[in-house]
Amino acid sequence: MAAGTAESLLAVTPTERIKTALIDDAKANTRKYRGGAHAFRTIIAERGVAELYRGLVMTTMKQSSTSAVRMGSYNALKELSKSYGVAQNNFSTFGLGAMAGVITVYATQPFDTVKTMSQSAKGAGIREALGHLLRTAGPTALWRGSTMRLGRLIFSGGIVFTVYENLASLLSPLNF
Repeated sequence: MAAGTAESLLAVTPTERIKTALIDDAKANTRKYRGGAHAFRTIIAERGVAELYRGLVMTTMKQSSTSAVRMGSYNALKELSKSYGVAQNNFSTFGLGAMAGVITVYATQPFDTVKTMSQSAKGAGIREALGHLLRTAGPTALWRGSTMRLGRLIFSGGIVFTVYENLASLLSPLNF
């Protein structure tokens, strides 16, 4: 969770804010931004650096829970697979990482959905965004966007944990 919090503060919140601004801008009749760097400069010039951190709480909740769920579910699945005698190789590691990605998406998607609403052009607060979603579309709306995120996190989980396990085995003789 600490890694996810640091990630949110140092990189994810500002970049997600710019991404959301560019998405909103693309929907407008007249475009305001010419790209990411221009959006970055314009947002700071018009609203200050703090505007890059709009949605910080929800982004931090999303990032910290994503890190914790991803690592925790991978480790639990890995131990379970060992108890069933599953060979620990690149293929099984990729599969376990992919399954951890699935668990992560469905456990943390509500944070991502509310985060996106709070970073949009309308800039709804957490309570306002959550209330609007629940009133207008019901609880299932909290999982909007799961399909796209699922595709990314399945492959990402498989790749990350396969690389991690291979690097860990290479570095273990060095006593790191």
